[in-house]
Amino acid sequence: MTKVQKIYKKYLSNKKKNSALDFFKSFMPEMIYRTMKLEGEPSTRRRILSLFT
Repeated sequence: MTKVQKIYKKYLSNKKKNSALDFFKSFMPEMIYRTMKLEGEPSTRRRILSLFT
């Protein structure tokens, strides 16, 4: 199971977090990290996660 699928499954099982913003808050850091890696930008997951906390 991929990381995206795990995040999505966790989102569906968690009844307390119903807003789309909570889903994107957990989903977007990985998307941003992978996009920056493809573009060759130096970045770390920790630095990107700090933007969302």
